Amino acid sequence: MRPFPIMLSLVCLTIPVATATAAPTGEQETGIYRLGGTYDYSFTETEDACEAICAADEACAAWSFVKSNSPGNSRCELKDAAGTPQRNPFATSGISAAPESDVVAGTAASLSDIEEASGEELAGGLPPSAPSKTAHN
Repeated sequence: MRPFPIMLSLVCLTIPVATATAAPTGEQETGIYRLGGTYDYSFTETEDACEAICAADEACAAWSFVKSNSPGNSRCELKDAAGTPQRNPFATSGISAAPESDVVAGTAASLSDIEEASGEELAGGLPPSAPSKTAHN
């Protein structure tokens, strides 16, 4: 018996399905940040506002909202692909409500496959702070 066919079979069984999505279209994923695919961002106050910005943009396949403790610094990221979901207690994400044929699945994994990240590894960290205003003499 040759070991190669057995090993090949085992490798094929461990390859994740690349087209699986984490949540149905139009549902918010609380505690999830979607990695990659960010092509634009803005500062919004709520997850709902971020979702609406994505819905109004034809290029938006998914979005991630990262809550900040500083007023006006919560960040809405628009994604051109669904990306890979990662747990982040400060984030909420979603897949665009655009027709599924228009949404690029990318390498999205199912939510059950997401590993817990430590605080240093959280994606979508604090947005850059606004420039400070200093007096020039």
